[in-house]
Amino acid sequence: MIVYSLTLAKNQFMMNKSQFALLLILISVLFTGRTVAQSYTAGDQITLHVYDFTLIETNHAPISMTLSTAVAGTLVQPVSNSNMYVKISSIVFWNMSRKITVRLASGAIPQGTRLTVVSAPCTTTNSGGRRGTPVSTPIVLNTTDQNLVTGIGSCYTGTGYNDGYRLTYTWGPYNPATDYDLIQATQNPVTLTIVLTITDQGWN
Repeated sequence: MIVYSLTLAKNQFMMNKSQFALLLILISVLFTGRTVAQSYTAGDQITLHVYDFTLIETNHAPISMTLSTAVAGTLVQPVSNSNMYVKISSIVFWNMSRKITVRLASGAIPQGTRLTVVSAPCTTTNSGGRRGTPVSTPIVLNTTDQNLVTGIGSCYTGTGYNDGYRLTYTWGPYNPATDYDLIQATQNPVTLTIVLTITDQGWN
């Protein structure tokens, strides 16, 4: 009986050690779980909206041209001026294009002469985006809107005095062989108003 009691006590002690080890493991797991960084989230909605818009301006360079000659027997020679630059800002919908048109809004071009304009490609120093392509042939100005630059997308041309599309105006006799007698001297300079317009061209 004594031997049996001692064995039982030993078994009970072994069970208590096992339970104690299990308890230590459980505490360790719980403690380790508490040291892991917790993750929490919060948020709000924001709204983003890009408007389609377009702006156009020039550098307001004064354009003054005079027909004359200094050699006897020669006709008056055409004269040109390239001081004006056109600046734009444009944001378009996907795959849409805009164009710049030009027309004579007021004033009359003297008889026997014609006034043309042509645009150079947009300067690249301070510009970016899809800046379009100028029409290569000089435009004979009249009261009808005519394409000056086409294929414009989202772009900007820069704001400097010499940024943008450089325009060259040329004025001279229209057809000297047949119409030279129509050219008449004017007592006062003739003032013209030229309008540049940027409008939607369509979808590419």
